[in-house]
Amino acid sequence: MKNKKLQYGFLKGFITFFMLFSAYYSFSHPKDLQMLGFPDYFRIELVIAKVIGAFVLLLSQTPLRVKEWIYAGFIITMVSALIAHISTHDEIGKIIFVSVDLVLVTLSIRYVSGKDYEKSSNAEAKAIQ
Repeated sequence: MKNKKLQYGFLKGFITFFMLFSAYYSFSHPKDLQMLGFPDYFRIELVIAKVIGAFVLLLSQTPLRVKEWIYAGFIITMVSALIAHISTHDEIGKIIFVSVDLVLVTLSIRYVSGKDYEKSSNAEAKAIQ
């Protein structure tokens, strides 16, 4: 049980750290996003959404449905980044890096969201009793 809680905390921390780092990188490297074809205002919106999503995930009282939408937003953002890198004929190293990140975050989200669902189900069952 303690090992599962440790895995859950580590993976949730990984998702949060990754999105905060991604937000920092997007904010501090505007030319990279412009080369992918994104306007500057979109970069700012993206940074704000990633930071808010990362912090809201850390709050224990965040409802499961909100967490699901945050996870969906993160995946949509990462898939869009992958498509942008491929369509602008970016170097293969960046495409592989984004692909590996997408797989790692997707697997982490799958595990963490499953545990969130279990917690929610257990809480509902206790409330019924």
